Amino acid sequence: MHIGTNSFLSSNMISVAIKRNFADLDQALARLSSGRRINSAADDPAGLIISERLRGRIGSLNREIENVQMSIGKYETVGHQIMDLRSQLNEMRSLAVGAANGAFNSEDTQRAYQDAADSLVANYNRAVANAEYNGRHTLDGSEGALANIASLTDIDLSNPEMAAETIDRIDAAAREIDAAMMDVGSTQKFDLESQLSSLMIERQNLVAAESQLADTDYAQEYANYIGTLIRTKASVALLSHSFLTGQSVLDLFGR
Repeated sequence: MHIGTNSFLSSNMISVAIKRNFADLDQALARLSSGRRINSAADDPAGLIISERLRGRIGSLNREIENVQMSIGKYETVGHQIMDLRSQLNEMRSLAVGAANGAFNSEDTQRAYQDAADSLVANYNRAVANAEYNGRHTLDGSEGALANIASLTDIDLSNPEMAAETIDRIDAAAREIDAAMMDVGSTQKFDLESQLSSLMIERQNLVAAESQLADTDYAQEYANYIGTLIRTKASVALLSHSFLTGQSVLDLFGR
């Protein structure tokens, strides 16, 4: 009778151990499959709260980063638009310098200079009026524009005297373009790109902190899984024996 009681107690202890081991196996498998140490509030209530707060901030940072990147894209686009205008002014000035050389220009040559200048002026003014980003004008001074570029007028290369005056007007337009280019470029570099760098560093730090808190340590978790699996198999094997002492069970499990 005494032996039977001991056998019953031993079997009951093994059954409890098996249930506990299966629960540990489920937890280890969940962590290994998800890559997360915290998969429910029961795993680590305080850690879960901290993790969710960190993930919420990371989500907000991702949106802020996307917004800044979109702004940088706009400034880059406008920067290229302004550079194209500057190239057209350079070409126009070359024409004006050539047209101002009255000692070598015939009437046909002067007319050719004027025709080329007219074409450039039309392209320049059209580019200023039509330049846009995401459906909004960028160079005409309207709401949302990054610059207010004036249209070119009075570009007259019909004779050397007017061509010489036109050079001054082209140079004035070039100074306006250079100022706009400086403003757009400095805003992109010193404001937007600096802000983007700060946001990305903050996100990187928070991701690392959240990962350290909530991600699975695969080496440790796999070791736990194998150890629990071995204990479970041993428990099932021990359960098949009817007569075991409580001390023998404890000795086997090290508990």
